[in-house]
Amino acid sequence: MKKPERSSGRKAKARLPRVLRAPAGPATAPAGPPAVPPASGPFADADLISNGRALNIMSNVFGPLMSLAEFPIRTILADLAYLETPPGFVVQAIVTDPILSPQNYHAEIFDCDDYVQYLKTKLSLYAASNRLPAPLAVGYLLTTEHAFTICFGPASQPFLINTQSMDHAVAGDPMTFRQFLSLRPGNSITAIYM
Repeated sequence: MKKPERSSGRKAKARLPRVLRAPAGPATAPAGPPAVPPASGPFADADLISNGRALNIMSNVFGPLMSLAEFPIRTILADLAYLETPPGFVVQAIVTDPILSPQNYHAEIFDCDDYVQYLKTKLSLYAASNRLPAPLAVGYLLTTEHAFTICFGPASQPFLINTQSMDHAVAGDPMTFRQFLSLRPGNSITAIYM
């Protein structure tokens, strides 16, 4: 049996991909998260919604908008609990963020699904940096044709927000959700994520 040949360290290193290195200079520690907000912050009186309760609300509100078999395979609740989030807070986060401005819309590149995912991430980072006890009750709903933001406001009331639209329309009555989402044959709910 022939012994495998060893390569020199120089040749082995030459085959490794280069790595990016930080520029030389004094090392600085990353800034820590800001201090815990005072009790008068926007979420001081917000209630926590358990994962099970959120699933129950979604099942009652969005379940009837699709087949019984579709709801469990199209719905993801990623966290153990959520913090009630007023729709006004979510709309304010949309209209004050230059990345979510209507002029940044580019069909098939940065469009409605990207807007809702960016907003979900932005608000998750807000909860983390403000050391909130749970992520905000904000997610998204995708249909065949469009994407919407979902939030659970006070008293765990579900709201839909047309994130990428010019008017950022909000619907809070589940009886209007089918019309708000423009559901019909050919345009159905494809995913719900919270």
